[in-house]
Amino acid sequence: MKKLTRQEKHEQCMREIRGTLIVVLICCAWHIASAFLLNGTGLYFLGMPAWFSVSTFGTIILSLIGVWYLLKHVFINFEYDDEEE
Repeated sequence: MKKLTRQEKHEQCMREIRGTLIVVLICCAWHIASAFLLNGTGLYFLGMPAWFSVSTFGTIILSLIGVWYLLKHVFINFEYDDEEE
């Protein structure tokens, strides 16, 4: 567990927030774009309309990849208490 100064803790929290928001925006953009682009094509996948299948399952896959990336490259383990040393 890392010991960080108050400023470093703030910077790390902001980095984690930005990373999480980027993953959310990517997932949201995929979900909306694939749903609108595939709507009305008449294609079916797994017995459901392609727009639903691709947007839903694609969003799940993208979110899992995004969480994996955040855990490996953005989030760090540090103590979040107010004590300054």
